[in-house]
Amino acid sequence: MIDLHTHSKYSFDTEAEPAEITDMAQAAIRAGVDVLAVTDHYDLFREVPSIFCDVAAIQADIAAARPQFDGQVELLRGIELGQPQRNPSLAEEVLSNFSFDVVIGSLHVMPNDVDLYDHDYDHIDCDALLRDYFAEMVRMEQHGGFDILAHLDYPLRVMKRPHTNPSFDNFMEHILPVLREAVNRGYAIECNAATLFSWMQRPGPDRWILEEYRRLGGERISLGSDAHRARDIGRGFDVYVDYIRSLGFDHLTVFRNRQAQAYPI
Repeated sequence: MIDLHTHSKYSFDTEAEPAEITDMAQAAIRAGVDVLAVTDHYDLFREVPSIFCDVAAIQADIAAARPQFDGQVELLRGIELGQPQRNPSLAEEVLSNFSFDVVIGSLHVMPNDVDLYDHDYDHIDCDALLRDYFAEMVRMEQHGGFDILAHLDYPLRVMKRPHTNPSFDNFMEHILPVLREAVNRGYAIECNAATLFSWMQRPGPDRWILEEYRRLGGERISLGSDAHRARDIGRGFDVYVDYIRSLGFDHLTVFRNRQAQAYPI
């Protein structure tokens, strides 16, 4: 199995259980993952300071670990590039200075530089925020520079309040442009297993979203645990494989040297 979205000790938000690359490789083997991408955060902002990871150190650790785990797990050089459209020069700098197997494109932060996690959802227009979110995602897709469109349903994980169950059910017209751009530009849509372990407790993105992506001609599905602890690598993948197969997909997409390849399931 493949896990193309994981975080090591080099990501700012792994302080609780920072993992060495070797820890992650061992956890992957235990979880039955034979292709593991290390994709630490590289979040770009317009006004506030961006959040970088030490790409050189990460890639050195991956290179050092590869011989030890040869034949057990393939370690891929990845990065989670947050909001590349907000600071194109910094995005281009990291992509030109380093070679990657896979680049994830993520939208965590809106144009006001506030993370979706930090909005006061009890006192804002959540529908308007979601419309802006999908419009910003299209802008990110049009900017490009990545291979996988990460956690489309990220807002749903963080918008939950005791009196509300947020959903995308009334946002088809806003999601369709995102899916069309993904198909036209060859991005893989990520199934992010963190959704299964959020309040939603189900795989995502929603079935109707992936059905529409497939109807539009989309064929590339990526699978990632979004593990911020080594022990979460590959978590929930049995559920996700069944889910992805039920939608008519017979393979996942893995990237090596930024080239898409099929991984049968």
